[in-house]
Amino acid sequence: MLQPRQAYIICSTQRSGSTYLCRLLASTGVAGNPQEYFEARAETGLPPHPGYFLAGLPRTGAGIRDDIRPTDAPEYSDLRAVDGWEEHLERTFRLGKTENGVFGAKLMWNQLPDLEQHATAMPEFAGLDGSDLLERLFSGPSYIWLRRRDKVRQAISLWRALQTRAWRAEHPTAYGGRPTLSYSFQGIEHLRRRLSADDEAWGRFFLHSLIDPLELAYEDDVAPDPAGAVTRIVTLIGVALPHDWKPDGGMARQSDKLNDEWYDAYHRDATARLGV
Repeated sequence: MLQPRQAYIICSTQRSGSTYLCRLLASTGVAGNPQEYFEARAETGLPPHPGYFLAGLPRTGAGIRDDIRPTDAPEYSDLRAVDGWEEHLERTFRLGKTENGVFGAKLMWNQLPDLEQHATAMPEFAGLDGSDLLERLFSGPSYIWLRRRDKVRQAISLWRALQTRAWRAEHPTAYGGRPTLSYSFQGIEHLRRRLSADDEAWGRFFLHSLIDPLELAYEDDVAPDPAGAVTRIVTLIGVALPHDWKPDGGMARQSDKLNDEWYDAYHRDATARLGV
């Protein structure tokens, strides 16, 4: 297994703008091809079912957990298509590198336990976890911590994606048309708390591991100045941007008027229910 000599990890949470940032990085041609290579659950070999994100939430009537079909898996993360996790790693290192040898990956907090479970079954990683495992697995990677400050809008985006199973605007929905979308204060609040907890967990991870990541906020850094965000990352990993590169992430905006309506409804309900 040929491990990368130069690697970085985008550490984040769902619906944080990480897909946009990673698309920008891949478009440079010199900063790897960061994807969610480690999103597959250990139990299924597939990305988590949408109901996974609702654990502990009483039924809302949105029907997310009633659709038992497995989540579609992209080729780069589907473990059913490989013969064991070592082969998956070889595929990951191949797909995630650009010609200059730079490797990039995106890792959500909830994906770390499954990564650990898979990796520690291999003799060379046995007994390792957390940052010790990531250091060995990726040969001393650089870390970028991407967060979204507006956790309500982030939770609304995730609540909508769980219903449609369309994670990007250019993706067709899993239902072959426009599904009926259901607002739920309880659902959005549950996801807001979950996403906040995952961000806090990343913070503890870096603190306890004595890692000083490059910190980016979607609203402050990526959205208003994508070129600047990419420049900070490539500077961190020690490569130069092509002189003719321009920040075109090639992604359509997914948020629309419905997100704004749900945002207003959430705050009205929060005031009425929580007094905030």
